[in-house]
Amino acid sequence: MTQTRFNSSENSIHQELLKFIPADAKVIIEFGCGNGTIASQYKQINPHCYYIAIESNPDFAKNSVLQVDIDKIVVGNLQQNISTLNIQPETVDCLIYGLDLMAIADPTAVLKYHQSWLKNDGQVLAIVQNVQHWHRIFNLLKGGWENSEIIRHWFSLESLKSCFANAGLQVYEIQTRGEKGEEFQRFLQVTEGLVDALGLDSKKFATQTAAEYFIARATKSPIPPRRLLIQTIIMDPKVCGTVRVLEPDRFSATIPGVRTFSTAKTADLNIGLPQEEKVFIWQRTILNYPSDFHKLKSLLKKGYLIVAEIDDNPLRRPEYAENNYLSYRGCHCVQTSTPSLANFLRQYNPNVVVFYNQLARIVPLSEHTFPHNKYLTIFFGAVNREADWKEIMPIINQVLSDYQDKIRFKVIHDQLFFESLNTANKEFYPFCSYDKYLEILGSCDLGLLPLNDNPINQMKSDLKFVECAGYGITVLASPIVYQDSILDGKTGLIYHSVSDFARKFRQLITDENFRKKIAINAYDWVENNRLLSQHYRQRRDWYLQMRDELPRLNEELKNRVPELFDD
Repeated sequence: MTQTRFNSSENSIHQELLKFIPADAKVIIEFGCGNGTIASQYKQINPHCYYIAIESNPDFAKNSVLQVDIDKIVVGNLQQNISTLNIQPETVDCLIYGLDLMAIADPTAVLKYHQSWLKNDGQVLAIVQNVQHWHRIFNLLKGGWENSEIIRHWFSLESLKSCFANAGLQVYEIQTRGEKGEEFQRFLQVTEGLVDALGLDSKKFATQTAAEYFIARATKSPIPPRRLLIQTIIMDPKVCGTVRVLEPDRFSATIPGVRTFSTAKTADLNIGLPQEEKVFIWQRTILNYPSDFHKLKSLLKKGYLIVAEIDDNPLRRPEYAENNYLSYRGCHCVQTSTPSLANFLRQYNPNVVVFYNQLARIVPLSEHTFPHNKYLTIFFGAVNREADWKEIMPIINQVLSDYQDKIRFKVIHDQLFFESLNTANKEFYPFCSYDKYLEILGSCDLGLLPLNDNPINQMKSDLKFVECAGYGITVLASPIVYQDSILDGKTGLIYHSVSDFARKFRQLITDENFRKKIAINAYDWVENNRLLSQHYRQRRDWYLQMRDELPRLNEELKNRVPELFDD
């Protein structure tokens, strides 16, 4: 059989399917996995998934990336070698079809057979080319056509829906991909008379012909998913916007019926779709009392569940108190990152939930080297931490003097900490993007996490330890915040005094095997407990619970801030 593949631009479209795969799937089957890019990236999100791939090209199947990231590889196509998989009914969470669905004559029959493998709530993801794409119509009118040996079945929007329905699958979303430039606008102008003569809906025709590709999302369940819009206004995108909003949004959007949308410092309250229940989240927002009443009233009139998102102690900003804590009192409910912070917030709003900070991806530990080069690289990155590190700085400099040729520092943002280090082996990085931060972090071997005992620090999260552990970095940390997460001597080291810091700091520098063992233990703990893929559904479930309790929440809100209901 002649092996065929779609071209590279089509393969790049195929990679878009990654963003739709349920992040907590236990079993996935991907048809036409190519060079294994989707599998490799998905395994960083959910390393516990059993990933099966079917690939028609044996050269791709032998790719080393596949051998590492795919649990089982079968060389064949959609209709071949299926029996060798021995897949039991209702055991698969997600079926992924790239453009390969177009390479078979009867995709409905194949889908119907494959859907028996799916669990009752299992999903199907597929990407196909659109036969009605304006460029294809234009070429056909000129006498040209794509005579491809690969494509044996073309899809239009309606035939795609019919194919899935006849296979016993319910399509809950179809997204389009394609350029809509000046040439497309000219095409619509040229065909306007023909569209009118045929009695076609001009808007529908424009939608159907603009799409070069369709991305179909379907489920086996006959019950339509509950539609939920999670809309967030990000007021502090530089700090925790990625961890608290963007990454949870991306994962939540893999749940059938959930749509996420976030913007920085502005919000359009008219983006809701019919049958969508709406949630509006204020991220790190200081609402002014009483001048911002109108904003909250607008949300109430639009039928939103109003949520405050905060992951830092409000005591750091006196503006919260100066505005009578409207940021929390004026919302239906509050989400935060730690139990201690939740307890503080409940004095202003009783409806508080804790969503712990989690790691969205975990890089295989085999990619880390212990150490990375001749230097032991120590990481320090923080904002407003001078009081926390000032006491241990003399110890750090003494150790630097003793091991001058073996240690180097990488410091993010804290210029004073950097300048206080008595060594030339140091690198400074200004405040940077989260991806850059993780890149720098991943190049280090040891992380210092000092926090003094004070009300603000007591409410911080253990995120920095989780990040370090997920990137194979051993930590030496204070008991404040971190003693509830770190098993001292097993997943990290906790210091209880300056002298304790000095002893343990030297031990981690000199005992490489000990340091490596701790790093591996911490990595395993994060992999098994603190990945976002293991927790992301909590948000959607809580939002729906709060939506169901909206009458009660409105009464409580009216009692807290009656001015919001005086119209």
